[in-house]
Amino acid sequence: MIGFGHDTGKARKAVTAAERRGLPIPEDIPATAAMVDVAVNAAHMKAPERPTRDDVPATAEELATLIDERAHAWRIAASHREVGADFLEPIARRYNALVRAQVPGWIRALQPEFNGLIKQLRPLAKKLPAQLDKHLIDWNDPAVSTPWARVEGIALQLDQIVADRSDMAKAGDLQGEGGNDAKLYAVAKLPDPTVQGVVQHLMRTHIGPEIHEWKELKWDPVRRWVLLARSEHLTIELATPDEVRQRAAVRERWTDALMARGVAPLPTPKAIKAIESALRG
Repeated sequence: MIGFGHDTGKARKAVTAAERRGLPIPEDIPATAAMVDVAVNAAHMKAPERPTRDDVPATAEELATLIDERAHAWRIAASHREVGADFLEPIARRYNALVRAQVPGWIRALQPEFNGLIKQLRPLAKKLPAQLDKHLIDWNDPAVSTPWARVEGIALQLDQIVADRSDMAKAGDLQGEGGNDAKLYAVAKLPDPTVQGVVQHLMRTHIGPEIHEWKELKWDPVRRWVLLARSEHLTIELATPDEVRQRAAVRERWTDALMARGVAPLPTPKAIKAIESALRG
């Protein structure tokens, strides 16, 4: 009975994220959510269970009355299921649309808190050792253990903001934005490609390895965020609603320009012109 047209799961997760962040939620959103719940309950109304031996009355007259009552209850339940299901899809679509309209503003509203945490992260990242191997760190040294503990708390808060942004993006029909590297583009942007950067293989020697290392640190939030804070090429910045796709497009421009460059150690003048053409789009 319940199909994809009735699914409000993504929108509800986005609202939960907005509530957690204390973001403004128009009154018609919870009001419509309440109507969705009413329609869902009606669409799932159960008929009376089959009678058992203990339900058999003492007389035929009592049985006739009981049958009438149960038949009425069956008709009511069946009617509620049909009518509730009829209302469910349009109400759910209305709810999803209301939430979708708020998503851009909610995502932008996440940026001040995100930026504030990054501002705290940068000086702390400088206090940590160059090699952040937990097995090699002297945890008895407060010069290391103290900033590590603070970065750990900041990293967890940043991850929660990013998760909330992801929930909001899904409710705003932005899921899949940016392709396979969408999670990176949600928090960091690549430098724009230049002829010099392409010729000198900046992507292969610097940017690409940093992206690869960032992915490898998926389950290590401290090292993952410190990597971005220390990066000379990736810029930490929470993406606006449409910016993830824009950042993915920058990566595509790098790819196109590198293909135009070719594999020769020193590109020919013809290759340089091809690079310039690729960068112009």
